[in-house]
Amino acid sequence: MNNQHAGESLATSMSELCSRFSFREILVATIIARRKRRRMVNSVDFFPAWLRRDLALLHE
Repeated sequence: MNNQHAGESLATSMSELCSRFSFREILVATIIARRKRRRMVNSVDFFPAWLRRDLALLHE
């Protein structure tokens, strides 16, 4: 997929998204998704217990 095709695909997807949902709904969903992603990235729960122990990380 080249950049021009990717840009056209993104523009089409955004147009469809905007026609289905209001700007406010899209904004709220984006904020919620970013918060969830930040929590997932900062979490160490996905590490196995032995690795957390070896790295001296407390279990949250």
